[in-house]
Amino acid sequence: MKFCTKCGNEIIDETHFCTNCGNDLREESTIETESDQTVDLDTVNPELNYDMDLITTKPGDNATSHLKFSKKTKIFMSISIVLIILIVIIVNIGNSLSDPSKIVKRFEKDISSNNASDLASILYCNDSRLKLDSKSISPLLAYFKSNPTYYDKVDQDLRNNAYNPKDIDSIKLVNTLTLSSEGKTFFIFPKYKIYIKPSFITVTSPVKGVTFSINNTNIGESDSDNSTKEFGPYIPGAYTILANYKNLYVSSSTAYPLNLVTADNNIAKVNVLEDMKYINISSDTNYNDAEIFVNGKNVNVKVKDATHFGPINNSSQIYATFTQGGKKLTSKNYKGSSFDTDLALSFEEASSELTNVKDKLNILLSQYNYAFVDAINNNNSAAINNYVATGSQLYKLQEGYILSTAKSGIQETFVSSYITNFNSISDDNKSGSFTSSESYIIYSKDGLSTPRTQSYVYGFQYNDASQTYQLTSIN
Repeated sequence: MKFCTKCGNEIIDETHFCTNCGNDLREESTIETESDQTVDLDTVNPELNYDMDLITTKPGDNATSHLKFSKKTKIFMSISIVLIILIVIIVNIGNSLSDPSKIVKRFEKDISSNNASDLASILYCNDSRLKLDSKSISPLLAYFKSNPTYYDKVDQDLRNNAYNPKDIDSIKLVNTLTLSSEGKTFFIFPKYKIYIKPSFITVTSPVKGVTFSINNTNIGESDSDNSTKEFGPYIPGAYTILANYKNLYVSSSTAYPLNLVTADNNIAKVNVLEDMKYINISSDTNYNDAEIFVNGKNVNVKVKDATHFGPINNSSQIYATFTQGGKKLTSKNYKGSSFDTDLALSFEEASSELTNVKDKLNILLSQYNYAFVDAINNNNSAAINNYVATGSQLYKLQEGYILSTAKSGIQETFVSSYITNFNSISDDNKSGSFTSSESYIIYSKDGLSTPRTQSYVYGFQYNDASQTYQLTSIN
């Protein structure tokens, strides 16, 4: 039975190393061989009683073993010291690099120096659609500059985060900016960045085809009436969304300021062009063929076809025109803000005005007929002066006719007259023409009477001085 001289472990035959402590048994084997070649003390001097258990190795063997153990220990200790130093260095460097307060200081420096590119490098967002670069974060920088109180609050929140870095992972990302860990440095130390919460914009439009642009960049358009679309993500900050719409009837462009910092849940909601609407246009059945005008422009749509008309907006001016009795009647003018979705066009005022003009012209014709007969019978052309424009074609013609007829001894009696057709009446009602039917009895010099009915076309005009209508021509 053999035992290891170093640890006392039992040794199996032909084993070169101790399975317990790793001692090299080959050296011991050499020593045992040399020992076998020495004098057997029991044989030489059997009277001496040596304790053989005490004679196991030579003194020189113990010194050699201790020397070898000491060298291994020194190597191990040297390696350990180097490793410890490296670990300490790495820990110090790692702690320095991952110090969250340094990120906050860097953030403060970037804001004060307006260093957008470096600021973008210390920000991160878990929404990969949000692009973080010097251009995209400019709204945030501008917001900080114009709202220093808000910046101070954000800065203080970040400092508070840095005081307790061990709690950063548990911080709820509810603020616009939050200091948080993002990845590892050297696979061990937390890497800190400033998390930026993405913002979104929802736009509601009443009509299809409204185009939207944010800070002069086109972002899309409404796909249908009364639709809502979401755009984003965006960096929190101040923005302006421009809504544009144009059709045959109206053109509208309105800007809406948006604050994505104060928006609820970082979603800014805006309703654009809320005054845009479709309308149903109607009128009295007599005017179904009236043509519609929007903002003074004929849109080539008749009243009878104007259901679901538009869209228009509150500033739109709407009216219709209809030609009746030689006169273009214009309905009342309506502003888009004066009604909801149903518009009943009224021609009452225009119709009453036309009736008034017609009545005055009928009276003018009758008065002229009486005066004309009186002028002939009394050879007094001045009798028609109030009813015929001085110097007009009719005035000159009738002046000669009155004189020649009176000289011939012809007398006339007026029977009746009426206007058969109003050929034209100007928009200002101050000129035009009409066709008349007139009946007279003509008495010759011999006393013979002849009834005569004649149709004439008269021109007329309004005399501002006398504030009356006068005849100007006859055919």
